[in-house]
Amino acid sequence: MRKQFITFFLFSFSLISFSASFVFGFSGASSRSLAPQNPAININCLNCHGKLSQLPSSLKIDESAFNASAHATLSCLDCHPVSSLKEGPVPHEKKLPSPDCTASCHRQPPRPDRPSPPLSYKDSVHGRAYLERGKKNVARCWDCHGKHNILPASHPQSTVNRMNIPRTCSVCHENMAVVIKYHIHREAPYQEYSQSVHGRSLFTGGVSTFAAVCTDCHGVHNIQGVGEPHLMARQPTTCAHCHEQIYLKYKESIHGIAALKGDPSAPLCVDCHGEHKIISASEATSSTYFQNIPQTCATCHARPDIMRKYGIPVDRVATFIESLHGIALGYGLKGVATCVSCHGSHEILPASDPRSSIHPLNLVRTCNQSGCHSGMPESVARTKIHVGPSASPRGALFYFERILMALVILTILITLIWFIPGFIRRLRRFKGKKG
Repeated sequence: MRKQFITFFLFSFSLISFSASFVFGFSGASSRSLAPQNPAININCLNCHGKLSQLPSSLKIDESAFNASAHATLSCLDCHPVSSLKEGPVPHEKKLPSPDCTASCHRQPPRPDRPSPPLSYKDSVHGRAYLERGKKNVARCWDCHGKHNILPASHPQSTVNRMNIPRTCSVCHENMAVVIKYHIHREAPYQEYSQSVHGRSLFTGGVSTFAAVCTDCHGVHNIQGVGEPHLMARQPTTCAHCHEQIYLKYKESIHGIAALKGDPSAPLCVDCHGEHKIISASEATSSTYFQNIPQTCATCHARPDIMRKYGIPVDRVATFIESLHGIALGYGLKGVATCVSCHGSHEILPASDPRSSIHPLNLVRTCNQSGCHSGMPESVARTKIHVGPSASPRGALFYFERILMALVILTILITLIWFIPGFIRRLRRFKGKKG
């Protein structure tokens, strides 16, 4: 009797468990297990969405692509919950709600050291436009990851594989209708990127594992718009992920110290090197090519509002261009000293700093670098470069300029004294002949 009771109890418990799993297993999107909840539902959906030729392309599903996707084991109802099924050619509501990828599946961060995707996206420029303002033509999950053909990021054909990320972003960011509507400040970032040192490395250099792509600089789900404070794409710490040694020099420089303190006028990496179209300094079109250096530095050093803020003369670039070095550079002579030759590039320091290349104790070594001025006396090395002929009422240049100007004025006066009487005589003779 006891044995029969135990058998009956186990049979009843198993039956109840099976019934519960059956009921809850097919309750639409209430469950998000990775096992297919009802393959029959998928088959029924594909009878229309996979076969009917009259359906618009946006409603058609490539069954083979779906079966090869990361979501192949999911039920259609997991992403497209239907409140109730009905009879007829369309067994559900005509307009289904957009999928909520974060309802149960993607709520947790992919790794402990990364933020939660839904929270990051909610606070991004894309998320705010979609979730708060209801914009539909902004990047949503399926716009970047795909719809029924979603593949892991490690798959070469995935739209979010490193090799494909620039092209994925370009779908919107090279669409002029989107660019104009949302006032995006770059019209062709993909074209610029593909010509950059990063794009070339990715597409043709064979270094896709570490060549910088859009998400490395702008972020993944937490992308912020231009004008946001601490914009990731403009932060030197972002560039430091790849260019660590350069960043260590920059953060100790006068520019880096100011930038890390939050000074909005301090030059950042992108101010000198550019944004999407960063080109090697060896190419003539690069902003850091030797002939373009003065123009690049002039972006800040020729602006009175910025220079006045730091007490720096605004004619620093102009006086360099007028100097012997500047004139030689203008003729395209290679090896001529430019701004960075004397001041440094990433490690720029004020002349008062003993570590500075333009500190009085370091000038001889600086002028002698690359064999430019070997054996130069210290007195000559301390000669000021950024000074115009009339910058101060002393020195040979000042007096030479004054004497030369006086000679020019005197020559003009003598010419006028000689020319005017002769002109009057000729005018009188002309009138006499005419009369």
